[in-house]
Amino acid sequence: MKKIVSLLFVVFLLLGWGVANAQRSVSAAQLSRASKQKQYKNPYSRENQRKTGSTSVGTFFAEYNPHTWHFSNAGHSDNTTGYHGVSVGFNYMVPFAGALGFDAGLKGQYLFRSKKEDGNTNKFEMFSATVPVDLVYDWRVTDGLAIDPFAGVYGRLNFMAKNKQDVTGGGRTTVDWFDKSQVPSTMNRFQIGWQAGVNVRISEMVTIGGAYWADLSKIKEHTTIHGFNILLGANF
Repeated sequence: MKKIVSLLFVVFLLLGWGVANAQRSVSAAQLSRASKQKQYKNPYSRENQRKTGSTSVGTFFAEYNPHTWHFSNAGHSDNTTGYHGVSVGFNYMVPFAGALGFDAGLKGQYLFRSKKEDGNTNKFEMFSATVPVDLVYDWRVTDGLAIDPFAGVYGRLNFMAKNKQDVTGGGRTTVDWFDKSQVPSTMNRFQIGWQAGVNVRISEMVTIGGAYWADLSKIKEHTTIHGFNILLGANF
């Protein structure tokens, strides 16, 4: 009887040791899996992409566009300053090779000038649509700050251009720059040009920037336009 009890006691000890050892093994395996799950990050999540590289980003923006009309003919040149402009539009940047990307958009522009001469007020105004296409380098300084230098070309389509003169004592004359019966040389409807600048994107919410631009084709005989863009935008 004592031998049987001793044998059963030994069996129970062996069973208890086996169960405890199995529990320790399972716990270690569970901890290993939990650790791996905790460390795993979805490589396709937008948050992870923001930390590791450039992502597509769009911007709704408003611009101030001071500019100059440059006349050049037969060795004589002259700059007419005092022109201003405001623009609203959007653009969208898509990376294609790491931090390098394409940026394209559309903006509507109102360009204008007002000046008093010999007691008369001369007003010029022009409505246009501009399509810029740029090559951009999206330099991620920190998670919340990106600096984007860019350079590219644009096309501008002019819908309306008029000069209005308010004469002292009353009366107004209007000249349509696209009407051949009113001007000896009409304006061209379409120009191409180039631009270069830099935008700063803050916390993926706001973009501020500046650029220089210049027409490559003439807006009218012997005349081109060049100027600056000062931009404030909201990202999406």
